Amino acid sequence: MRNEIAAIERFLKSDKLKVKRNKTWDSICLETGAGAVVGKEIHFASADKQRLRAYVASACGLDPQFDSRSGGRMAMAGYDASEKLTSDSVFGHLVVIATAGKAAIKVSGDAIKTPVGSVLSVLAESLDREHLKTQKLVIVENGAIMPHWHDIQLPSDWKDAVIIYRGHRENMRTVGEIARTQPDEKLGWFFDFDPAGLALGFDQGKGVLMIPEAWAGFNSETGVNQPSKYHDQKNALNRIKRQAGAELQAIVEHMENHSLAVMQEHLVHRRTNLMALSFS
Repeated sequence: MRNEIAAIERFLKSDKLKVKRNKTWDSICLETGAGAVVGKEIHFASADKQRLRAYVASACGLDPQFDSRSGGRMAMAGYDASEKLTSDSVFGHLVVIATAGKAAIKVSGDAIKTPVGSVLSVLAESLDREHLKTQKLVIVENGAIMPHWHDIQLPSDWKDAVIIYRGHRENMRTVGEIARTQPDEKLGWFFDFDPAGLALGFDQGKGVLMIPEAWAGFNSETGVNQPSKYHDQKNALNRIKRQAGAELQAIVEHMENHSLAVMQEHLVHRRTNLMALSFS
């Protein structure tokens, strides 16, 4: 894994959108589902680069854009190398939050709730993290669904929850710190319903993973399924199969039988009911 992480770090700190194919990069693409093979090259869209960054953060607890594995924090010389990750670089240090149901957060001493159709961007130092530990917290992978948080159909015992975007710049490190200190029973993760999403959830080591409650109803004919994305994630599928308990094993087998890869946006748009899957 060391070679893969080092390769991703070098790539994310460059301004490139493609790499030459080799065994290391083929392995990375199979594991993460990121990138598209074009001849002797692998091309990456901005969403692919974000997924690579999330993969390294999950694997070693460091943000490859800002952190050094030797222990020091790196100051960015400029944003050119990471502009392709997102157009929101000006706000990359802010934590993006919404509150569902009766949940609330405290910012600079004030209790705040977000109306439907809105999110709150908060400086890390202004967020009361001790108060946050008293709330149920769901961390989502894709920032595009945050303005539509009201359409996320959380399980009944998670209806009153704070929802936080996992981040894409400095805020990814902050959210990682929040997750590490959040009580296990009050932490949930919401990723894509595909092999890479299951693997990312398992990699967190704590909390529960939000997946479709009626997962058995998803099949290869489901209109929002993307089998091409599934086939790019065989390594992630095999890895999670080796680690899965009985309940997760049944889900993985169903996913394999039907080549399932359903993105968060589709689950939220369809207001798909979610369940909390425990990895213990």
